Formats: sequence, C-alpha cells, structure tokens
Amino acid sequence: MEKTLNLRVHKRSFNENSNLNEEILINQKDVPDVIIGDVVEIYHIEDEESRLLLQVTSLSDEFQQKGTVSIEQSIANTFQLRAYKDVIVKKVDPKGVALDLVEMLFKDQYFSRSDFWRMRNGIIGTCVYLNKKIEHAEMRQQVMEMWSKGERVMCGTITEETRIVYRSSTAVVQIFIQMSSEMWDFDILGEDLYFEKALNGFLTDLFAKWKEQNCQHDVTIVLFSRTFYKAQSLDEFPEYMRDCIVCDYKGRYYQDFYRIVVQNERYDDWTSTMILLRKLCNSYKDKILNYHKQKGHKAPAAYNSTAAQGNFLETLNMSLNLFEGYYIDRNFDRTGKVAVVITPGAGVFEVDRELANITKQRTIDCGIGSDLVCMGEQPLHAAPLFKFHNKLAKTSLEVGDDYNIPHWMNHSFYISKSQIKARLQGSFIPRIKPPPEFNETQRRPSERKLLAHSPNKQIQDENNIPFVDYDEYDAQIWKLPTPNSTRFGSLKFSYQTRRQPQTMAEAKQIKKPRKRNVSDDYPSMAVEKGERRGSPAINIPTLSRSSSSEDISSSVGCYPIIKKPSSKESNESAETDDSFFMRRIVGSAESPVGYSRKHIHQAKSRRALINPFAPSRMQFKMTSNRRRWVHAFPTDPQGAAVQTHHYHMYNKRESSATLEKKLSRDSLKMSQLSMDMKTQSSFSNFDSTEKFSEKFSEPSSLNRIPSGLVSEDKFYVGSVDSSPTSSVQNLERLFQGSSLTSTLQHNSASDLGSLGGRGMKKARENRSYLWGPTGEQEWSPDMTTGVDWKSLTMPASLPITTDYFPDKRSLENDYTVSQYTLIPEDVNSEFYSRWSLYQSFHSPPVTEDDKFYRRQPLSVTELFRELISQRLAQGFQIITKKKPPKQPLDTMSVGASPQFQHTSSLIRARPRSGPQEEIYLSIGLIFHKLTLSGQTIQVTQYRPRHEQRQLKYLYHYRFQVPDSPSYDVSTSQFKNEKLENYNWNYLDQYICTRGEGDYGLLDPLKYWRSRFFLLPCNNPATRKIIEGNDSIWPRCDIYQTRSKQELQQLISGFVRFLETLNKMRRTAQTRRQKHSGDNVSSTPTSDQQTSQASQKEAVLLSVTMASSKLIEAMKDPQTGLSMLPRQTGLPESCFIAEEAVDWCIQNIQEVKDVTSGIGLMQRLQDEHYICHSSGNPQHKFIHGFYLYNIVSPKDKPKSDMYGPSYNYLFQNEWCEVSILPVVRERAEVPLFTMDESPCQVSELWVNQLINDWRVLSGIDTGAQGWGQQSGSRVNLCAMKATLTHKYVQVDVDGNNKSDRPEWASARYHAYYSPNAAFELQLQWMVATGPILQDLVTTWGRKAQACGFHLLPVPGDPFALPSAPDSDPLRGPIFVPLDIASLSQGGKPVFHDLDQVAKSKKLLHFQDEIIKRYGFMPINVCVSETHRHYMSDEQQQYVHCTGGMFILMESSQVTSSPKVIKISSRVSKKSAGELRKDYIARQNSNTSNTEVVTQNKVGFLWSWNFMSSKRWRSPNTGDEIFQDRMLADFRQFCANENNRLKEFWNDFNLMFAL
Repeated sequence: MEKTLNLRVHKRSFNENSNLNEEILINQKDVPDVIIGDVVEIYHIEDEESRLLLQVTSLSDEFQQKGTVSIEQSIANTFQLRAYKDVIVKKVDPKGVALDLVEMLFKDQYFSRSDFWRMRNGIIGTCVYLNKKIEHAEMRQQVMEMWSKGERVMCGTITEETRIVYRSSTAVVQIFIQMSSEMWDFDILGEDLYFEKALNGFLTDLFAKWKEQNCQHDVTIVLFSRTFYKAQSLDEFPEYMRDCIVCDYKGRYYQDFYRIVVQNERYDDWTSTMILLRKLCNSYKDKILNYHKQKGHKAPAAYNSTAAQGNFLETLNMSLNLFEGYYIDRNFDRTGKVAVVITPGAGVFEVDRELANITKQRTIDCGIGSDLVCMGEQPLHAAPLFKFHNKLAKTSLEVGDDYNIPHWMNHSFYISKSQIKARLQGSFIPRIKPPPEFNETQRRPSERKLLAHSPNKQIQDENNIPFVDYDEYDAQIWKLPTPNSTRFGSLKFSYQTRRQPQTMAEAKQIKKPRKRNVSDDYPSMAVEKGERRGSPAINIPTLSRSSSSEDISSSVGCYPIIKKPSSKESNESAETDDSFFMRRIVGSAESPVGYSRKHIHQAKSRRALINPFAPSRMQFKMTSNRRRWVHAFPTDPQGAAVQTHHYHMYNKRESSATLEKKLSRDSLKMSQLSMDMKTQSSFSNFDSTEKFSEKFSEPSSLNRIPSGLVSEDKFYVGSVDSSPTSSVQNLERLFQGSSLTSTLQHNSASDLGSLGGRGMKKARENRSYLWGPTGEQEWSPDMTTGVDWKSLTMPASLPITTDYFPDKRSLENDYTVSQYTLIPEDVNSEFYSRWSLYQSFHSPPVTEDDKFYRRQPLSVTELFRELISQRLAQGFQIITKKKPPKQPLDTMSVGASPQFQHTSSLIRARPRSGPQEEIYLSIGLIFHKLTLSGQTIQVTQYRPRHEQRQLKYLYHYRFQVPDSPSYDVSTSQFKNEKLENYNWNYLDQYICTRGEGDYGLLDPLKYWRSRFFLLPCNNPATRKIIEGNDSIWPRCDIYQTRSKQELQQLISGFVRFLETLNKMRRTAQTRRQKHSGDNVSSTPTSDQQTSQASQKEAVLLSVTMASSKLIEAMKDPQTGLSMLPRQTGLPESCFIAEEAVDWCIQNIQEVKDVTSGIGLMQRLQDEHYICHSSGNPQHKFIHGFYLYNIVSPKDKPKSDMYGPSYNYLFQNEWCEVSILPVVRERAEVPLFTMDESPCQVSELWVNQLINDWRVLSGIDTGAQGWGQQSGSRVNLCAMKATLTHKYVQVDVDGNNKSDRPEWASARYHAYYSPNAAFELQLQWMVATGPILQDLVTTWGRKAQACGFHLLPVPGDPFALPSAPDSDPLRGPIFVPLDIASLSQGGKPVFHDLDQVAKSKKLLHFQDEIIKRYGFMPINVCVSETHRHYMSDEQQQYVHCTGGMFILMESSQVTSSPKVIKISSRVSKKSAGELRKDYIARQNSNTSNTEVVTQNKVGFLWSWNFMSSKRWRSPNTGDEIFQDRMLADFRQFCANENNRLKEFWNDFNLMFAL
C-alpha cells in the first residue's frame, strides 16, 4: 500500500480523550487496509532520505479530512516534514524495520533493573523515533539512539529481539585522579604537565559535555597516590607513623593517601571546583611527601610511586564498597553508578593477583561501570594491562612476566587539543615515552667506577654473563601444548639432546640471530579425547597455596583453545562430545600463571603466558562474565559488538578519494563505526553474506576478498594477517573435517567469500578474544582509542539480557541442581481459609472492611513475573537465546544431573491447564530456570559443584575529607560476595504471600530502604544566619527554646501529618474544637474567640458525671468531639486520642492537664463506652495518634464475649504514635538537677515501666495479642516492633498507576516529642521507584503545610569508614571541646565533683551547647529510670534544618589522662569504643607525642549527604549556611573570643539556681 496524501501538523493535546493526543491522525477511508497497530512510513517524494515511521494507535471518526494525514508538530520538525506538502504514506512490515538496539535516556528518577524489564515489556511491538518520550507506570524515558543492521537510524520498531540499553544523566559518579610521579612530568609534546592535561583538558571537557547534555550527576572527586619510603625496616619509622605503614612483596614500605575534594555534590557549574582542584594539585606533592615531618623526629625520605606501581585496584575497591550498598540509603532521583580513574600512565598496572580476582568478580557481579582514562600515550600493546606481582621471584627463576588484560574495564586515551592539531599537521606523535636520562651527578661512586672500565673489559664481562636463549624460550613459552604432553609434564625441547651454551661467548659461536615478527605463529594441535580430565566450564578452586617454587596460582580462566566448529547458537556451548578444551575455566577469562622453573630449559607446560603485543593469539572460552555487558553495545553489519571510541586508521598511501571509489557509502560508515571485524590470523572473519558483498561499489578485488582479508594498502577493518594464503591455512586449523579442509585447499581467495555461510558464521560466533569488554573484537597495534564520552557523560546500566548458557556436559558434571515448587493456591489457602473461618464465626460474609485488611493474593502469572523481576533486581540477566527444551513440560525431570532424575516421581501431580512459560536467568556461575506450568511454578537452580572460596583483603590507608584538617588512619576490607548463599526460596515465599505471612524482610535479602526525618521548620534563627552578609558574620549560637504554645502547634501539625500518612481525608470543619495551638497563627480570630466563649458557657461537664452523659456530650454534633469521617477499615464514631484528651481539657472542669485527661478516657474504656478501633479490650488508652471509637449500646459486647474478636491485623494498616505531652515551660523550672538527664529536662524521656506502648496495647500481656493470633500466622509488623520503633504496611500504589501489585512497609518511631525528630523509614522489595518518589513527594508537600519539612537522611550518619557497609572515604569530623580553658585558678574543671557527677555535668554542658546551635535529638529517651547513660542513638542530634548531625560522646573526664598507643587493628568493640579509637587516631600525626589521650572531649560532626537541591528550601539553608555553622561551632568550642568560657559561667550560674 502506497498513498500520496497532503501533510498537516497538529499540536499535542493534554486531554486524554482528545484525538489530538495521537502522534498521527489519518482517515481510514484513505488507507482502508491500515488497521490499529500497523506501522506506516511517511516521507516527501523529493526527499527520500528523511523517512518517518509511526504506528497507528487509533482511527478516530472525528478526523474526516480526506486526502490528508496529520502528524504531531514536534515530530514533523524533527524529521523535516513540511506542512501542506504531499507525502508518501506506505504501510511497512514491522519486522523489516526492526531495531537491533535502542538506547533510552532518563533523568532525576530511580529505576531498579526490574523496572527496566517492565519498561521493555511495555514498549515491545511499538514504533519509536528519535527523542520520543515514553511513559510507563510513572517511569519516564526518552529515545536517545537507535541501531539497525550496524547503522544509526532515526526510527524503527521494537521487537522481542531488540536490545534496550538504559542510560542515566543523573548517576552517582566517583572520579579518582591518580597523583603519581608522572603527574609532574611534561606530556609527549612538552607543553603541559600531565595534571594540567587532566584538569585543563579532560575534566574541563567532561564538565562542558555534562552541561551541554544537561547532566547533573552526584559527583565525588578524590586525589589518590601511593608514597614509598626509603627504609629497610619498620624500626626506622617514628612510632606515630607505624600505624599505617605497609610492606609490599618487594620489601618496600609505603602508605596510601586519599584526598577527597568534593563529596556527593551536584553542581550546575563546576568552575569553583576546578579552581579548588588546581590549588590542591599544585600543593599535593609537597604536602604528602612532607606530611610526617615533625620537629624532633626523623622520618625516612618519601617519594611518590609511578602510575604502574600505584594503588589502582585498591581505589576501585573503595568505590565498590560504597556501590555494593546501592539498596541502603536509597534516593529516588539517582540511577547508575560509575567509577572513573584518571591516570597519567598508559594503562599498565602492577597488581596483586588475589586482589585483581576480588576486584574483577565484585565489579562484574555488582554490574558497575569502571572507566579508566589515560593521559599518557597509547602504547603499542594491548591496554589496560595488569602485571601480576611475582611473589616467588626470590625463590625461583622467572624469565617471563605474567600479564592479564582486564576485560571488565572500559578504557580511554585522552588526546589533548595540541595533540590533535599536531596529528592534523602530519607531525609524528610517538606512542612510546622514552625513559628519563640517567643523571650522571646522581650516580653513586661505585656505579661511576663500573662505567669507567675499558671497552675490552666490557666485552669480556658480557661474554661471561650466563647465557639464556630467550628466543628459544619465547618460542616454547608461546607454544601450545601437544597431545603428547601430560597434565603436569614438561615440554621436551628439540635441542635438549645437545649441549647448551653456558656463556654469551659460546652462544655467539653456536647460535645465529633470528628475526622475530609480531605475526609469528606456532603450530598447535587439538587435544585428544583421552586427555580430557574435566568439563571446560568450571575449575575446582585451589583451597590452599603451596609455598614451593612450583606453585600454581588459583586464578584460572586463560588457556589455549582448539575446538571444532559448533552447530549451536551464538555463545551457547556445544552439547556434543566433540568439543574439547585444554583446561577448565571459571568466570571470566583470567590471566595465566607465570611459570616457576628450577631450570630454564625445563619449563612446565601449565598454560601459556599472555603476549600483550599479540593478545589475539590466545583464544578464550566464552563465559557468562564475558557476556555480561555485551548487550550494551551496538553491533556492526557482521553482528560483532562495537565500541565507537575504538577505530582503525587506514594507510595514507591510498587517498581518501580512491577509498571512496572502492567502498560504498554504507560500507564506509560501517568501517568507521566498527572497532574490529573480529578477524585475525588464526580465525579470520568470513561472514561475508550476499548483502555485505553488494555494498562494494564496483567489481574490484574487494568484491572477491572478504572484509577480513583486505590487504594493508586497503581500508583496514580488523585483520592482523592480511595474507589470503595464510588465511587458507588458518581455515585448515579451524575446521577439523578432512573433506572441508581438502575443499578449502583447492579454492582460491575469490571462492572463500562464498563460504561465509552457516559454518563460518557459527565459528565466528564462537570465537572469543582476550581483549575488550565484549570478547568479539580483536586488538591490533594500529587501533586508535579515543575517549568514550558517552559512557562518561551518560553511563549505561547493566543490560537485563545476555546470551550465554553452559552446555549439557557442563551442567551434568560441574553443577549441582536443586529445585522447589511454588503453588500459590496451596501457599495462601491455609492463610485465607483460617481467615474465612474467623469471619464466619464472628461476622457475616466478608465486607469491604475485611478486604481492606486482606489483600488479593497474586495470581500465578503475576507471581511468575514478580519472581523474574526480583532476580533481575538482584543482578540476574535473562538469557535471550536459550530455547526451551522440545520435550513437553509434563515429562520434564527435576534436572539434567542424573542424581536428581529419580525424584521426578515425587513431584506432586497437578493438572497442566493454564499458561506455560519458561525462562532462564544467570548471574556469574549461577543459573536459574523458572517454569510456569498451569498453576505451578517450578524453580530450578544450577550452582557450581565446587564453590569459589571467599577472598578477603585487609587494606590500610589514610584519607582526608573536605572539612578535616588531617589525613586520618583507617582500614577497609575487600571481599567478593558468595552469590550462591542468597536464600531465593525464602524470597519467593515472601513474594507469594505478599509479605503478610510468616516470611518478612530480612537484611540478607538486600531489601531497599530510605530513611526520612520529620523536622520543624520556620525557625527565625536560621533565617537570620542565612540573611547575614559576609562582612558581618552572624553568630550561630542564637537558637532559642520553643515556647509551650509553639510546641502545641507542632503537636497539632504532627497529628495532621499522620492523617496524611494514614490517607485520612478530613476537612476544616471536622477539626473543630481544637486548642489555639492548632492554628498556624498564634492569635485566634474574633469568630473563633466568640465560638470558644459560647461553647464554654453552654458546656459544664464534670468528671463526677455518669460516663453515659460524658459520651453523649462527646457525640454532640456542635460542641462534642470531632469524629473522623467514615473510612474503609475503621468503625463508626472513630476519633483520635490526642484530640479527645484536648477536648477533655477544654470542656471538663476538673481536667487540667494531659495526665488527668488520659485517666478520664481510661475510665470510659474500662466501662466499655469506648474501645480501641482494633476491638482489642486489652488495649489501654494511649495519648497520641491512636484511634478509638465510641461503642454503641447495640454493639456493646458482653464481658464473656469481649476479647477474642478483635482485628489483630489493625496495626499492619494504621500508623499510630504515642505523643509525649508538653507539661511545663523551660523557664518555669530550673535548668536541671543532678538526678535528671538532659532528655528528661527537655521532656524527652519515656518511663518504660509506665508508658511502654507494647504493654499498654496488649502485645506483651499473657492474653492473645497482636503478635500471635490463635490458629493463624504470625503478625510480622507486631513481632518486629520494638520499644522505640513500630512497623506498618504502606499502600504504595493507591492510584493504580503500576502494572503490577506493589507494597512496602515503614519503620517509624513509636513515640513523638516536639523537641525531637520523628523517623520514618521506607522498606520495600516490590515497588517502583518513581511511584515511591511521588508518594514521598506528596508526604513532603503535606508536611510543609503542617509546619514541618520531610528530609532524607542516612541510615547511620556517623558510620565509621572501617565499618563493613559504610563508605571507606567518608567519616565524621571531630570537633574538640577546649575543656582546659575553663579551669579557674589552676584547678582542673570539675575538680570538686566525683566521677559520676563529672560525667553527668559534662553531658549537660555539651547538651546545652548543641541546643544553642539548633540541634535536637533524633529520638526520645526510653528507659526504666532517668538515671541512665544514653545509648548510641540517644547521643545523636540533628540540626533543625536537616543538613547536619552531631554525636555527643559521653567521655569520662579523669584527673590523670590514660595514655594508650594507637592501634589500627579492628577488634570486636562496641560502637562507642570504635568511635573513641577513631577520634584518637584523627590527630595522631599532628601531635608531637607518640601517644594520644583516650579521653578527648568533643563532638563528632557529620553532613547529611542525602539532602540534595531537590529537598532544599529557605528553611534548610544552602552550603554556605552549613559551612558557616561548622566554622562558628569550631570557633565556639575552641574558646575564641572567650565565648566558651562565658557560656560556662552562665551555665554554672543556672546550675547553682
């Protein structure tokens, strides 16, 4: 169908019912064969290049214009379609315009990987175009880039095979700048220092691209380096330095330094940061090298390491420690995490093998992007490159170095503008930096003597050097093992029978020089079947290492592969017995171990070393780790994944005009886009299909030679050895069949292209290269690597799909199989049957209120989808090319392993009616198969038979945070996670029961959590500090205590906020009879005053009246208690306890305070006139936001029936909080007494013996409580509740915006005081990030209307960097309190008090200081008595603006300070002891003594890094305000201008009163 229509444009309407909301409007009469869902192509006749594809989503009768088609205006502008011009409208086949890859861009949202999958499922079968905005379940994204058949396109359709990559412009980016010794060297052109090239060049360009792309990442910038010391033993170091000195494998002593420049900042303009960076870089070297120099102490000389010797892997692991906790402190406006390392080197690093294995596995498992940006020149070998430490060099003769090419790291080489200019001018740019000249003046005298000998003597000395035939050794070390070699046997060299030369002189007479080429190849043969000793999939890990020189490292994965062509699909191992490999591997392609030899000429044939100059010779078995990121890259026309910042240069001997004649436009574009066409001397690419052959413009020799065989004169696309003859020989090695080999031998090069069919394609697809993140591209010396700006600007998230699955033999031999079955009907039947019995016994059939507490269970299809989502969220990937078995599901066995076949008869027989589906997922070496058959879900887990051992690495370092004056000592532990230990059976049961049964959230499940504080706002002191100009620095200790009326306002606002949390809709009329503190303005209006006066005259109530009379007065519609409107889940005549007590105070004569009001309401409850809304008779009356109702006479139960009928699920759905009453003004009583703690004076203390909410609500009584109901499941919300915290379920998707059932829970404070913060922590496993974000935004907006602000806060604001789940580069700042300045007359402070009194008075003094600065406790104090020491949480304070935290250490002041030595060894200590050690280490280096006192008095200060610009307002302040607060607080604690002493005198004066 092809029609010519006139084009119209229309603006999109926001009305969902309007037809203008469609992208295309067309009259069905003009295109009768077009139906809804068809894809049409639209383009101008004169401009066929710009073609638009749109999907017809509606055929409305309202569009009656004949002969026209209307397109949304922005789409027409993007594709340059002109209105009122004729266009061709043609219906196309969606498969013909299918896309291979689509890149989606999103911003300011949090998506989990399960959300990516749901978004992908929502757009399959749709048509997309450039910049199209897509919204699904509140998740918004935009089409950024599309690829089809190796080319970028403007539009296309998304199918099941389309790979979708999600990129974020608001990610968490950690930039590490390696300040090695090369940073102060000039670059290759001699124009800039390398650190100038990094700052003025790369970082400036990066920030400019961020601004251009409107990116706003959460950025941390760190300078790091390794400093060596010229010392022979640890005794040469002063005592204060030894705490962090480490000795490496060569006996060198060093320290690692980290300088955090900015931390978790989100700037639009990075100019000020660049100025700070330049300043720090200029002074970094001198400060680090002289950091430990002190008067009176002699420290060894220090020097910075080179880039290769630096702490590169340690730095990556520091970021991994942070990124692995992605589910903790979850914010809703950031997605993606990437670590960027800027190095002045060329990408070569000397690393520890075990640490390299840990880093690799952690990076791959966590799905983190690691980008290495090199300022140095690109070397002539493969990069990045790891050189493993040779720890046995002293005990064995090691000639070859052991290298590893990390495929899990993306690398770039930055080329400055001057280098680009030099290249354009044709100047030669060397790629090898010459070594520095050896300065004659710096040589030792002994060395000068050695250089002064005569030439004859020099020749004589050289002749006496022991001879090693390196040429012959290289030939053997790169040689592949022969079939005659045993597993541990040695190679028999051909020259071993004759006498070997012993010196260089003998060698010159016997040996002749041999030319060596990079392209030298060595013969190889396949391994016979009899020699195979295991499956190629998994290697048995080494449990212990030998200390002998014959040690073989436990790192595995690299081996030469000679295999026959497989007939299976891409990247799925052959399931035949004809595929044999040299050795077993596990995980990703690792580096081979170096050979330890007792004799040079008897090298052990363990495995071949990697040649960095020709890494393509070493073939690797493809593994799941190698395919983890492959679906994030576009593919070239041959199907190989490409990275566009790697490209090849063509020979200049042939002009570009000649190239354009020989290559068509499409072929030229393909060559520019591809990195490498997967061709090399051993396995050339012959996937030259007919379509690709047609792309050559003329019938030249290029038409007959496949793409991989273009000669050196032609445009280079990836061949190392371009000889057709050698390619024929390579094919002989590739194909083991004699008939095919003989055929190839008689074919010319022109016939080879026709063989690019199925056999060649399968061989190419099974080819794996050592270099590169995809394993599909070949490295070559003429490859030029630029900067991957796309990855650095908009980092991609880990793809949700992969294409690797182990073969049948591997599953049988190397995996253990376990299986369990989920039957949702059976899992929920017991739960709901007991509930139905309960309902039939106590009430009529299920009502709307009953349904409110019993949500509909998941259907079997919903459960199956959710099980997939949860695995994706935990890092699994869907295996796209794994086909289900052909056998019917009825006859499926438990697993492929023989030992499980006998259990198939034990599977419960169930009807197979219903949907049937099967899906495979993988992470690392773990594979899951989920099978949906009827009403049954079968989960099969494949785990390695030999588990990988967990590796641990303890790391010591020094770091300095932005506001700290010194480099603090810390430790961190790096370890790989054992993924096989995750309890999937438990999680699946949790999903099946919707978290309402016996399975609750546990920490090992890695559930997501976000913590929020509700804080009072509108503080005049904050506004005064913010408005103060720089010339007149306002003091910050100006915060005043709130009055009783202000506290009552906060309580009233808090009640209104809880109404929002509980989704209660109350109007202003339903909140009548409130006290004056309820009004935002403290002065009531005249109408309110008249109404209150008339009410007091009309109502004269007394506690002596009958309870029935009081109830009638409460129910009075005019003057009575305001009842809650009827709401599902609540009984009638429901009210809030706090409002009832307030009504009693205002209307009953004898009730003067909260205590008497509570007593009166308890009397009414005891007489069964009121009851808790759950119906629990054991529930006492609690003041606060607790829900009670008036019991009507007809519903009033008898005493024998009153009890077991209450709703024990009430607490799961309603957030109830006990509110501490405001009893007295601070001015009415003394500041404190010796018997009171600060929290009690501030009315923050809850007497546990009297006011334990668990006892009052009947949970801990002997009768049935909320925790356990007879004959039913455990109520987890009640069982998890503690004295200070409660749990409630959260209705996440109240507006039904999601495409699945969602739920979450909240952990919140059980008690609230207007003098303390209120905590609310969201916890979830099944919830969409943007929907949760909208819910929290709604809460925040309601909080502002109630006089609060809701702010995100860290889970542990004072987490030490050495803690397991904390950021190793973040730590609290210690602010010392100058107690010594408070002494009078030479007498120490507190000299007249005993030890207990000293500590208590100091605690009060510190408490008063921080309250003057606007800090408030994060919770109330709950204990049996007020004579107590506060717990760790009760020592923490948060600022009323939410931007800062203070921890008040309860340090004991002793007359004789105890002196201890600093130790960095982490032992099992309490949190307080660990903090004291942290404080003691903070200033250990700046002290002139070798020891520090343990009893330092002061505060720990911490920033709220969770509060971003999105949460800030005039009530929270900005960074300038926070810096002012810290600076003034330090000045105050240091007694500047005698401020601390003046406050101490006032404090003592009040204490004396």
